[in-house]
Amino acid sequence: MFGVKCIPFALWIIILVAGENDLKLKLTPLNPAVHVGEDLRLTCSCNSCSVNVTFTWKTLLDRFHGGVVEDEPTVSRLLIRSISTEHNIKLVCKANCGSERSEKTSAINVYSFPHDPVLPKIKSLITNQEQMLSCTIYNVYPLERFQIEWLLGDKESVVSPDTYPEELYDHEQNYTSVLNYTHSADNLGKNITCKATLKLPNGFEKTRNSTLEYGPGTITISSYKASVKLGENFEITCHADGNPKPKISWWKHEEADPEPQSQNDKLIINNASRSQAGWYQCNASNDLGSLQKSIEVIVLGPPNTPKIQLSHSGELEEGENITIFCSSDGTLAELTISRQSQNAETGGHSQSAALLNLPSIQITDAGTYICEAKNDIGIERSTIEIRVKARQSMPDLMPDLPVAIIPAVGSVSLLTAVGLLIRHCRKKARSESCNLTELN
Repeated sequence: MFGVKCIPFALWIIILVAGENDLKLKLTPLNPAVHVGEDLRLTCSCNSCSVNVTFTWKTLLDRFHGGVVEDEPTVSRLLIRSISTEHNIKLVCKANCGSERSEKTSAINVYSFPHDPVLPKIKSLITNQEQMLSCTIYNVYPLERFQIEWLLGDKESVVSPDTYPEELYDHEQNYTSVLNYTHSADNLGKNITCKATLKLPNGFEKTRNSTLEYGPGTITISSYKASVKLGENFEITCHADGNPKPKISWWKHEEADPEPQSQNDKLIINNASRSQAGWYQCNASNDLGSLQKSIEVIVLGPPNTPKIQLSHSGELEEGENITIFCSSDGTLAELTISRQSQNAETGGHSQSAALLNLPSIQITDAGTYICEAKNDIGIERSTIEIRVKARQSMPDLMPDLPVAIIPAVGSVSLLTAVGLLIRHCRKKARSESCNLTELN
């Protein structure tokens, strides 16, 4: 008997469940992601009821949702203005159609991600020097749903994503990620990016990136010393590391009113001339700083015609001390002083100036002397003719006079030679050091 009574009761339960399922209820949006401060409008509709539907909005924990309800016969709308973190709840829409009932639940996923990550601007990144970089996300919620990564270049991850502190709050908060970074030559030109990603349980995902801005810290030039032959074309390239990308310009040193030689990374010299030789400076600059680097450009050509001079101005007599002085301006060259009548060189070699001393000159020392300037491109020569007359014998009344005159004449000759040398060295002091070889 007892079992027979149970069968009708079970059938009645099945009928009730089947009756409830016949009432079709639609709730939109389901599980929305809403930013703090935005408005949320939920719509609950039932089109399978022939009479007016009674709608009720509740939270699972019966918390006050703070929304405004607008009902129509088959539709109910709930408007919640200025969503806050307190609205991170589940809302239930219940509908009654006569004896039929139905309900739908929508989970509100509240988040806050108002700004891109903030990275402080720095003056420069120095190669092989560790620097502390920081990336801060402001007013974010919920923090445990955020992931921060540091990227080098486009995709390469520098460090693993951050783990967050145990103390989390039910409101917006700030978080800073710190990276101890050592810049290397392999990383030049690669941007450093802080990537912040929010992933919510409903599948919503949002990413914001910020790239580190820094001034020029490293300049590379295609060559530290460049040479070009006279009349040929030449090109040097300058690169600088920085973000924003530094602006490159080339300037020439030692100009009273310097003008830029180039406004891009290439310094191009066409039909090279001697006047284009010298030191050039690559300037790299952006809004955060500037950096310079210099390179010497050498224009190779045949040497200029050398200058040959005597320390003595006037007629030469036997016994006098004289010096032959040879110099060459402009292109570097090896200087040699020799006598035309001799196969062997009388003097040695120099790259700036050469001296040949002829103490107590004799008639046999007379002749043509040659100063030769030579480099890998060519040879130039200059000559000077030296004539020596016999010394007149002194009267017996003045036996000691020659002894006094000869040193005096020799001293004047040496002083004159030194004066010529000093004058030459001063002339070249600005462009290069004076390299002197004394030829005996």
